[in-house]
Parts: sequence; structure tokens; C-alpha cells
Amino acid sequence: MITLTEMIEMIKAENPNGLRIGDDDSGYTQLTDDEYNKTIEQWAKSRLERLEQETVLASKRAAALAKLEALGLNVDDLKALGLGGN
Repeated sequence: MITLTEMIEMIKAENPNGLRIGDDDSGYTQLTDDEYNKTIEQWAKSRLERLEQETVLASKRAAALAKLEALGLNVDDLKALGLGGN
């Protein structure tokens, strides 16, 4: 599992020259070091939350497939019964 510190370092490596806000029409402003660090931390937390959600979903899916297999069924069987989502 990736720690918050590791995720922050990964994102900083992706954005080594800092961050800017603005647009082409009105121009850009470079974030201060403090704003940069806060933004990177927010992004890291969001990524970690998304990874956690994906892990939980994958675990639930694996458990459901195992239960189906124990019943001698598969996803195609559920679809044939009109119970399969996708």
C-alpha cells in the first residue's frame, strides 16, 4: 500500500517545476511553495482515496464471483437470468 508521503513524492515528481493557476487569456500565476505543497497533499489524498475505493470494489467483485462459482454459476448465467448489470 502506498503511503501519503510516497504519493506526495510521486506527484511532486510529476510536477517538479511547481504549479500555476490561470488561463491563456488572463495569464498564469505561479503558486507559492506553501500553496504548492497544500495542493499536492490534497491531490495525494484524493488519489489514495480513489485507490482505496478501487481496491474495495475489486475485493467485493472477487468475493461475489467466488460465491457464484460456489453455486456453480458465472456472470453469463446471471445475465441470462436478467440479473447481470454489465
